[in-house]
Amino acid sequence: MSESDILDQSALDRLRDWGGEKLLRQMIRLFLENAPARMAQIREGLSGGDVKESEKGAHSLKSSAANVGALRVRDIAANMERAASGGDSTAAHQLLPSLETAFTEAISALESAERGLNP
Repeated sequence: MSESDILDQSALDRLRDWGGEKLLRQMIRLFLENAPARMAQIREGLSGGDVKESEKGAHSLKSSAANVGALRVRDIAANMERAASGGDSTAAHQLLPSLETAFTEAISALESAERGLNP
């Protein structure tokens, strides 16, 4: 899968247009620093039977992913949030492997994008 399939370049370009590479770097860094905790919140909520906790994590992850153009993460997290808000822990569990894969790919692509920015 190519980086363009993982990240929406127009979202990154929009951040750059709004605040230059400084804002873009800050937004990428915020995602890289905070998104792993949202993934942990989702995992822990699902493994502990606290579907509402996983819903909260999915909601936060969805929003953060949208900001940096990680659209697959955004879409899967949105589906997970819907499932969890409806109390369907089975559906939420079934989405977790896809979310894990999309998340790993997005992290790698964002790290690469960050490395390509001017210091």
